[in-house]
Amino acid sequence: ALPIFKVWRLPAATPQSTGKALINLLPLEEGENITSILILPEDQTKWANLELMFATKSGNVRRNSLADFENINRNGKIAMKLDEGDRIVSVAIATPQDDCLLTTAHGKSIRFLIEEEVRLFKGRDSDGVRGIKLEDEDRVISMAILNHAEAIQSERVAYLKQAAAMRRARGEE
Repeated sequence: ALPIFKVWRLPAATPQSTGKALINLLPLEEGENITSILILPEDQTKWANLELMFATKSGNVRRNSLADFENINRNGKIAMKLDEGDRIVSVAIATPQDDCLLTTAHGKSIRFLIEEEVRLFKGRDSDGVRGIKLEDEDRVISMAILNHAEAIQSERVAYLKQAAAMRRARGEE
């Protein structure tokens, strides 16, 4: 479930206090855990331009409009259908122009433009699309949202040459 917790609901405390465990403040059920904490813009009119990107352990990704999650009950909302044994690894705020970087436990990674590779889902009852094809016993361990930058081949080659020269100068190679 995807719970929304407003910051003003946090109990006030002094800097010397021990505080409260977040698990005691959110209505989590047995076996549920927190995978991501998102900082949303205070102005809810900006939410319409943002999207949530979900990544699962099995390599599936899903993109939903943040507006789909504006009205959430106190006990949360089911955000995505998961197969048995699967779990959400990460949730991040993205725009269609961003890139998604998925990394696996066996050291593989893939970077793709969100808008081109992942369609915008309207409902919450599907499990998404494949973001990365995994080998046996491999799993997705992280997802990062990166700013997309177009570069021509000569710019890429020049950058790699400069980066290699800088590593050699530092004695890393």
